[in-house]
Amino acid sequence: MLLQEKMKQRRFSPNERIVVDFILDKQEQIEPYSTKSIAGETYTSPSVLIRIAKKLNFNGWNDFKQAFLEEVHYLQSSFSNLDANKPFSSKDSPMTIAAKITQLKIESANDTLSLLKHDTLRKAVRILEDANNVKVFGLYNTLFLGEEFVHKLKHINKRAEIVMVSNALYQEATMMTSDECAVCLSYSGETGELLDTCKILRENKVPIIAITSIGENSLSSLADVILRISTRETSYSKIGGFSSLESISLILDILYSNFFTIHYQENYDYKIGLARRTEHRQIQNQIVDDQAEFSFD
Repeated sequence: MLLQEKMKQRRFSPNERIVVDFILDKQEQIEPYSTKSIAGETYTSPSVLIRIAKKLNFNGWNDFKQAFLEEVHYLQSSFSNLDANKPFSSKDSPMTIAAKITQLKIESANDTLSLLKHDTLRKAVRILEDANNVKVFGLYNTLFLGEEFVHKLKHINKRAEIVMVSNALYQEATMMTSDECAVCLSYSGETGELLDTCKILRENKVPIIAITSIGENSLSSLADVILRISTRETSYSKIGGFSSLESISLILDILYSNFFTIHYQENYDYKIGLARRTEHRQIQNQIVDDQAEFSFD
């Protein structure tokens, strides 16, 4: 859940609500404000701001203000005029729709890149490297993205699996050990079956890489590493998960590519060797056909 949503929904005292509404109204303009200056403008006291920060699970005002400003900046700067939930209308022409969906995917990719942190990405790649086996957990349409990720890993000789059936989640998690790792995919981070699965993984000390939305959610609290995805869609009132699925796919491709580079030449040679032995087909398109590079004996 976004911090601003929590601020709107959480129960506060009358004085606290005055301050919360002031902060929500000011948005990025609160950056120079101290607890004393806000208290002066709202006719409250600095201690009220400290209580608000604590209720929202922050150590103090400065931690809260930093998180609030980061969220405001993200929400104001990432996308242009496209609504990720309804990026086109019934009046748009076919090519206008095509252009809007393309633009939405471009913006989602740029948005995703802006959320990546160097140290977090490196930690996630290190977890993949140390794991004897990688299992991907997700539900519904995220499974297709996870399946492609597993396919790529297998083709560079990395043991990987995807759990495709929801009622097998718990069994697969229960059988996992600490020398494996789990990649968990969830836009909301609040899917009950996946959260129960992650609790089992935690009990087994299995490292968890979560790919999920920004803000506070239950999946994030269970994960060892959190890779954030573009967060522009509502849960239900959207035409399609164009932005979120594009973002998850990009994160998985970035993970795979960084893992690939650890043993770049070895992985490349293995992948090409596998293709030589298994991918025999006639291709008419000269651009696509690279058979000249392969010598079949």
